[in-house]
Amino acid sequence: MHLYKTTYILVALLFVNTLFAQTKKDVLFIGNSYTYVNDLPQLISQIASSKGDTLLFDSNTPGGYTFQLHSTNPTTINKINLKHWDYVVLQEQSQRPSFSPEQVQLLVYPYADTLNRFIKTNDSCTVTSFFMTWGRKNGDAEYCPTYPPVCTYNGMQSRLRQSYLEMGQMFDANVSPVGIVWKKTRDLHPEIELYDSDESHPSLAGSYLAACTFYSSFFNKSPVGAYIPSGLDINYAQIIQNYANQVVFDSLNEWNIDTTSINASYIYSSLQNGRVEFTNTSRNATDFLWNFGDGQTSSEINPVHTYQFCGTTYIVRLNAYNNCKSDSIIKEILIPCYGIDEIIGENKVNIFPNPANNQVCINFTDTFSDIYFSFALYDGIGRQIMFTELKKNNSIINIPKLQSGIYFIQIIIDGLIINQKIHIIQDN
Repeated sequence: MHLYKTTYILVALLFVNTLFAQTKKDVLFIGNSYTYVNDLPQLISQIASSKGDTLLFDSNTPGGYTFQLHSTNPTTINKINLKHWDYVVLQEQSQRPSFSPEQVQLLVYPYADTLNRFIKTNDSCTVTSFFMTWGRKNGDAEYCPTYPPVCTYNGMQSRLRQSYLEMGQMFDANVSPVGIVWKKTRDLHPEIELYDSDESHPSLAGSYLAACTFYSSFFNKSPVGAYIPSGLDINYAQIIQNYANQVVFDSLNEWNIDTTSINASYIYSSLQNGRVEFTNTSRNATDFLWNFGDGQTSSEINPVHTYQFCGTTYIVRLNAYNNCKSDSIIKEILIPCYGIDEIIGENKVNIFPNPANNQVCINFTDTFSDIYFSFALYDGIGRQIMFTELKKNNSIINIPKLQSGIYFIQIIIDGLIINQKIHIIQDN
């Protein structure tokens, strides 16, 4: 458990409704030359920085190393235990996962299991991420005589895909589908040379492809428009960015990429006498901490808070979290010196549908002498958005396109003021 209920110090922000924090990830790379050639971790870090994020990393990537060697390597084990990592990337020796299923079960899976256990023992919240590598340019000539499926690039790539996806399933781990992006790029744009001269290691374009794929896998964001290293053709880089984006986000479940990131969010409506109703719209959180900006806090899901002073702006922060993750959002809230009663005269009029989209219907359930009535729509803090006068028998009212949220309808007829709360939801 790394997240604790703490008191958060709020800094007043003028003219800002919401503060978005930069996303930071701590990542350890365990692998070999496929990772250290062209300094893949640094490439990912540069992409992240260009997109407003931060990647802090460490690595242990001796040439030719296998999971088996890493599983007893003191440097690898010490680095795993060094700190809390958001991700630990495991990259097997380039050939082993393409061997026959029987050999992979003997030579790969047991040591992947050992490394994954080290990772989870150090921190149960760390995500193990398997680096799905690519087939050699013309297949694996060394093992072709003993296992024909690896005699071609396509055969070798198919076995790599199968083995890495099986590891993701077995160890409930993330799989970064670099090999799939590689295949798509190679098949559709063979003019982009992804291989170094040895037909195995990545060229700069190949490492950039891996970096874009990892960026999307780590941050759940598109690499389109990201940093492009000097020496890489811009048009090629843009093709790679788009393919990485497509492959990762078209099959998140297949790659077991985390889709449960917390998103802190709320809406609010201001009622009378300084009362504010907060509606929590956060995703994937189990616990909440509200700081209302006046020295008061709450851990309720949907609190109602009363402020002492009207005409004052407060900075309200919601922190949403679970055992492993957290997110927060800050908004400025102006407490008006007026308000709208939540429901007055509800038995005299029927307003529907609720929630509504772009129309509401008014049906008077009581007898009124006036032929006309006035209709007003207010936002959550009492600002008038719409006002019109209509005949009683004109029951359908078109309302302007608004952001989804809580609003108030006010009807005046026969000198009676009728207020009702309505939830407006916009179609995507």
